[in-house]
Amino acid sequence: MTSLNEKKIKTFIKTRQKVSENTKLAYFYDLRAFVQFLDGKTLTQTQLNLFQLELQNLAKSSQHRKITHINTFLKYLYQEGELDQFFELKAAAYQSRDLSHKEKSQAKRLELSPYYQQIQNPGDLIVLLMLEFGLKPSEIQQLKWTDFNWDFKIVSISNGGLKRILPIRDKFARLARPIQNADELFSKSRQFLHYELKKSTDLSSAQLREQYILRRVAERATIYELAENLGLRSVYALEKYYR
Repeated sequence: MTSLNEKKIKTFIKTRQKVSENTKLAYFYDLRAFVQFLDGKTLTQTQLNLFQLELQNLAKSSQHRKITHINTFLKYLYQEGELDQFFELKAAAYQSRDLSHKEKSQAKRLELSPYYQQIQNPGDLIVLLMLEFGLKPSEIQQLKWTDFNWDFKIVSISNGGLKRILPIRDKFARLARPIQNADELFSKSRQFLHYELKKSTDLSSAQLREQYILRRVAERATIYELAENLGLRSVYALEKYYR
């Protein structure tokens, strides 16, 4: 049996011609997570059982979707002769979105208008970069002021050799565009960024990033769009916000 990889995933997704683009994206993320779990190992029933155990930490609705996608993929591989044995994950009973209070995300959107008054120091800009784009300190360090295209209202974010393009909202542009150059800030150490951040807010970088996530969820961004905007390799970390 040949090892599973992203090329086989993309070939499989091309056969799903009648599904929507969002569904194709869901297939890609779910199947890539499955392939990354195998990490080049030969697929066996033991490996499949271990992966099924991993899924048990997710909501039933998420388990149901992932299992359906993976089983469809495995059936395709078997029919194409890529697998010499038919494998299948056990079906998970579907659970509606009416979950208990305990299962729901405890995170709440905060009143953030005080952060949008004006930029008076480096910490104020750091706060806005996290609230507006969900950036981590390490990603802020990779920025250049030329990455902000004010005419087209987009910013280019580089991380690990990958580049993603995010829209710039008017409220951010109004505050940040007058800045002549922020490259000196971007070149500072992570410790410096944290130090300056504390001067402007009691929230941590993780909490600010979470507020970005909550806003995008409220704007009805799909979990796959949000994962792509954040530069995530899987949607696992975002599952709790969509329960």
